Amino acid sequence: MTAPATYSTTQKLLHWVIALLIAEQVIVALAMTNVGKGPLQDQLYEWHKSLGLMALALVLARILVRLSRGAPKREAGLLAWQRKAADASHAALYGLIVLVPILGWAGTSACCAPVNLFGALPLTLPVSGGMPVGSAILNVHSVAAFALVALVCLHAGAALHHHVIRRDGTLRRMLAAR
Repeated sequence: MTAPATYSTTQKLLHWVIALLIAEQVIVALAMTNVGKGPLQDQLYEWHKSLGLMALALVLARILVRLSRGAPKREAGLLAWQRKAADASHAALYGLIVLVPILGWAGTSACCAPVNLFGALPLTLPVSGGMPVGSAILNVHSVAAFALVALVCLHAGAALHHHVIRRDGTLRRMLAAR
């Protein structure tokens, strides 16, 4: 497959929508664990679950588009270790963006069913074990989420490094065309 010159509009849109969903998920997760028990906390948990399922669906769509369309070639001048680090970090990003919502979905299904998409569509997974299993899965979900946030910060920092320090086209490839 010949590498495209730039990311498609679909790839760019999915990238930025998923980025916004991840940022929103961090904010909601911090709020829901700190507001105290009550209706607001319940609503925040429901939003967190639903938006996490949306992020999962969108990243799966993004992976399919990436597999079918490919990605532009990297900018020239990267050292071998930088190429390897970029490959590893992108694989880890995709992996965690898939894994984090699946862990949240499985943990919630085990301990705190039902899982409903925006209160309407039942999507509870058949995971048994109650609170002990659910809590264990949700603990891994939390650790993976922190790892994802750290990796997103590294990813954003690398993009800014390319844009400000290296002054190459890496970041511009993911921005809307002018």
